[in-house]
Amino acid sequence: MPRQKKHVLFDDRSRYLDRFGLVLALTVLAIVALALVDLSAPAGDLVAGVASIATSVLVGVTLLLAMRASGLRLKWRRVADALVAVVLVIIIAQIVYGMATDAALFAREGTRPLTLLVLAALAPLVVVRRLLQHRTVTTGTLFGAVSAFLLLPIAFCYAFLTIDGLQATPFFGQAEPTTSFMYFSLTTISTVGYGDLTAVTPLARLVATAEAVSGQVYLVTFVGMLVGLRAQHWAAGRREGAASKELAQEEEG
Repeated sequence: MPRQKKHVLFDDRSRYLDRFGLVLALTVLAIVALALVDLSAPAGDLVAGVASIATSVLVGVTLLLAMRASGLRLKWRRVADALVAVVLVIIIAQIVYGMATDAALFAREGTRPLTLLVLAALAPLVVVRRLLQHRTVTTGTLFGAVSAFLLLPIAFCYAFLTIDGLQATPFFGQAEPTTSFMYFSLTTISTVGYGDLTAVTPLARLVATAEAVSGQVYLVTFVGMLVGLRAQHWAAGRREGAASKELAQEEEG
């Protein structure tokens, strides 16, 4: 029998494998932090600087845990750890420099968001890949499915920040706090679309539309499939239980 070829990216050996309940909790906290903490707060504000560091640490830890829960190979986990460490060093250096020189705490050239964007974009993909390996739909599987969905607006939030930093025209046509990007990402993926914030450049509109489509396709296909499998498993269990009960009654009779 031929030997099974080892996967290049995954080995499913992490001690955090399938701990999607913890991933979900951290993902929710990360969304709340990004929605409330303005990463581009004025220079010289120590509280804002600490909040910016804490938010970035929370997002980084969330993404790293998602990688571990998805069974990423050890060497690639170390690469992800190194990327997050570099991000944190950049953030701390920016804040220290800003406190000393009254420069901006958050450089809008897109360097820092682009670094986290790589991990944020990969996180929901690796989570979905792991969930497809599950033979039965458990509570952990459902937690993972919700986690992957909520990781999408985080990824698009950093995509929007990157576009805002790299283009001459601001994403919304005028400067906005970074909290607006998380808010816009959540309303876009949920297709609520209040209209108070609107992407104005062609690239911004394209990426915003891609988020809306991605969210709906995910809900219709993947989550629907998992819920259907869960319902089938529950129905099969009930049928087995009823059959066992009938057999027991016949033996007693």
